[in-house]
Amino acid sequence: MKQKLISASVMLALIPPLVSCGGCVFYRYHSTACKQRGAAYEARVEKLKKDAHERLKIGTKREDVVRFFAENGLPISFSQVTYGESKTVYEASGTIYTTGCAPSGCGSDDALLGLRVKVDKEGTVISEPVIGALYTNCL
Repeated sequence: MKQKLISASVMLALIPPLVSCGGCVFYRYHSTACKQRGAAYEARVEKLKKDAHERLKIGTKREDVVRFFAENGLPISFSQVTYGESKTVYEASGTIYTTGCAPSGCGSDDALLGLRVKVDKEGTVISEPVIGALYTNCL
């Protein structure tokens, strides 16, 4: 009898937080505003991928690379990375922080969107661009 009472008490204590938390998760991930933010983020990622592939082709000059980053709201930085003793690579990159509608398991809707492309010393594109997009604060 005492064990049944303890079990019932534990269940009654756990049900409200679980229902409450589940309700928050359901509301957050199924709200119209969240879905709109998520759709806008996904559309921006896809557009950036498409545009970068079309406009940052091998041979694209530095001034066009800088213009592309600016038009897409990405701050640009040119850097030199050395691998080992003999391999030096140059790249143009930029990252912004934004919001979307994060999947379950993420602590917030914070996301980032980044672009990097390998360039030569003069800033001319020498490889395909790489777009990175992910939600931060995820488990």
